[in-house]
Amino acid sequence: MAHSIIEFSYRVEFQSGRIRTYTDRLFLKDVAPELWEKAPKAILEPTLQALLLMIGINYWSVFPTSNMRIEGFTLTREQAYFWDALYLNGLAEFFYNMQMDFRNLIAFPYDNAATALPPTRFKRPARSLLLNGAGKDSILSAELLKASGTPFDFFAFSPTPAHKRIAELVGAKTISVTRHRDPRVKAIVSLFGMSTDYPSVSTFTFVATLLAELLDYDSVIFSNERSADFGNLIYIGLPVNHQWCKSSEAEKMINDYIQRYITPDISTRSLLREYSELEIVRRFVKYPKYLRYVTSCNAYFWLPYPTQLLSRRGYWCKKCPKCVFLFACFAAFLPKEELIGMFGADLYSKKRLLQLVRRILGTEGFKPLDCVGEPEEMILAMHMAAKRNEYAGELAMELFEEYFPSSYDFDGIARKVFHADEDHRSLRAS
Repeated sequence: MAHSIIEFSYRVEFQSGRIRTYTDRLFLKDVAPELWEKAPKAILEPTLQALLLMIGINYWSVFPTSNMRIEGFTLTREQAYFWDALYLNGLAEFFYNMQMDFRNLIAFPYDNAATALPPTRFKRPARSLLLNGAGKDSILSAELLKASGTPFDFFAFSPTPAHKRIAELVGAKTISVTRHRDPRVKAIVSLFGMSTDYPSVSTFTFVATLLAELLDYDSVIFSNERSADFGNLIYIGLPVNHQWCKSSEAEKMINDYIQRYITPDISTRSLLREYSELEIVRRFVKYPKYLRYVTSCNAYFWLPYPTQLLSRRGYWCKKCPKCVFLFACFAAFLPKEELIGMFGADLYSKKRLLQLVRRILGTEGFKPLDCVGEPEEMILAMHMAAKRNEYAGELAMELFEEYFPSSYDFDGIARKVFHADEDHRSLRAS
């Protein structure tokens, strides 16, 4: 089948005078070359320019410098400020992990005299591209779209067997994109133990916008939750939020950029923005056919491909913050026996996980740098499981009851955590 390849080049000039060029490639499996001729140049050019700068964040973070140059096009001051803000907030966790002083470091060049061309109208059919993350969030979004009769296809970035399994269960077609980073930069990242995957969802948004232009979609849909707005810590005055690229701030910034500088006829949004993580789990368990196959542990995506292929069910590493948090969320709604069958272990009984439980509850340190919800969600989830007495006497539950006795205002937390259209019965322990 015909496909398309896009190459992005980044040239680095070292103090010694040596110059190295690094190349990043996107493989668009479902985009035949002739499709490029159907999209207006006035649409494609600003999209590809944005993708060059977006993907460039993973090269800039390896070779950070305030001396940046852009060849082939010019940014306005407003556009440069957008990219300054996206790099700064999207790399906040990277700066913290590397203990890097980022102040006055990010400075996209711009021309004060430059003016942006008005966005181009490009009417698309009323159908959506939904990011398939193989987890509970994108599955719930898919079911909501199906229930509303909204036509959609999945979009998967470097799809794994888990993505394919979920797409088959949902019954949705998948548009696939694979990325190959320059191997020399990958080697540097590996050698120094750097993490340069930030901000992933921002990258997915611009890639999906290009697909929408080429393959006829009018919206790009994500499944980012309300909890993604809750950050982790402050580093040199900069808020660090592991999930910033999933936040409402990032989502609005990028959607506004696309509408202002590319086209007003393609929009991006999150279908689950009004929901907390615990609310999403409460709704997700209404679709039991997915429980054995959902893959919401990020450790899965670092497994060797043969291991992924041999894993026929959902994967849980059972030791990361996200596994601990989601075990608690599912424990609020599923019987203990069913949950242990799903996860492969009772995480409430593991002594080594107690520190993570404390941090996610908000009783110690800061929220782990992982995709976990707000402390109130963990508190409420553990309270709901405690009411059923299935985990009585287990280590995590004893720790919880020490910090949160029956007199705690669980009803008040429920009103905050759960969606307003639901009937909230009293959650106070009897």
